[in-house]
Amino acid sequence: MTKSEFLKLSMPEQGMELMSNGKHLTQLRRGDFLLNLYFVSDFFVEVYYSVKSNAITKIEIVTDLAKIDQYIDANAKENKLEGKVSLN
Repeated sequence: MTKSEFLKLSMPEQGMELMSNGKHLTQLRRGDFLLNLYFVSDFFVEVYYSVKSNAITKIEIVTDLAKIDQYIDANAKENKLEGKVSLN
């Protein structure tokens, strides 16, 4: 699946594509939203899930790779709080 093919899909179809062929990488909490990061083929996709409305509100391809740093930083903080040791 290419980025352009993914963009042509409806939101429900994009969700099915992510569930079927995407790799869920991690999740962040931002206020009332859970942001889920997926990897599909050769691109990243971010899924915005509203806890209040219990619904996905947005699915978008990550074009700014600096967004990935937010996930890395949040996971590093979480691992530090949980006392996990990094081998890096």
